[in-house]
Amino acid sequence: MELSAAFSTSLSRRPLPELIAERIVAAIAAGVFTPGDRLPSEPQLAKQMSVGRGSLREALAKLQDAGIVEIVRGRGAFVREPVGDDSRLRFAVWSRAESAQVTQLLEARIGLESTAAGLACERADTLDLEALATACAEHEKAHRGGDLTTMVETDEHFHNVLVACAHNEVMTDLYRTLVPGLKEFRQQLLSREGAERRSTHDHARIVAAVADKDHSAARRGVVAHLWPMYAEVVAAATGGEQNPAYEGAEIFVD
Repeated sequence: MELSAAFSTSLSRRPLPELIAERIVAAIAAGVFTPGDRLPSEPQLAKQMSVGRGSLREALAKLQDAGIVEIVRGRGAFVREPVGDDSRLRFAVWSRAESAQVTQLLEARIGLESTAAGLACERADTLDLEALATACAEHEKAHRGGDLTTMVETDEHFHNVLVACAHNEVMTDLYRTLVPGLKEFRQQLLSREGAERRSTHDHARIVAAVADKDHSAARRGVVAHLWPMYAEVVAAATGGEQNPAYEGAEIFVD
């Protein structure tokens, strides 16, 4: 099988093995390879992709860790049958490639948004609360409609409204700088199985806590919503071996 078309995108500054892994996943998603297919030999694949065999081996090892391929000694690498939903595997590969940037963005987001939620309990007026409840309902409706673009947009809108309820212009401006970097993360996350249940339930809890002026519940609601996603990125990026520093969300709450 010829892969030149599947790997035509230009390289970036990201680690080469991560780019190779993503392009193999893209080829599988495009139907170039199907479950059970044997990938070309290392020399063939390295030549087709114009990469070194060392980088290719590292990429294949990452794909094996993610459950996408199986490497059989003496026979080569084979595409595995899907295990669970395919989005989990795509998320694992993406997390490995983007972990450094995404974990830092999420750390900043958790700290900023949990503080904003606490301030919102004191400062949100009736119009703010109505806007927050409306944003929550719009996101739930988007999930029912099943359109990923709308889900991403309404999720982004809900969190923007929550931060705006703090009535702190500096905090709002800081949050806006984080949003573009989180768009692909939102797309990856909201396409996964169970996203509707987790996302809409958590949003509703946050709305209720702000309406009740319960500072602790509002802040903990934000952390409870965002922390599992953060932990998933770290776990996927490290092959499940989380750093002890990432094990507890209590560092973000009282």
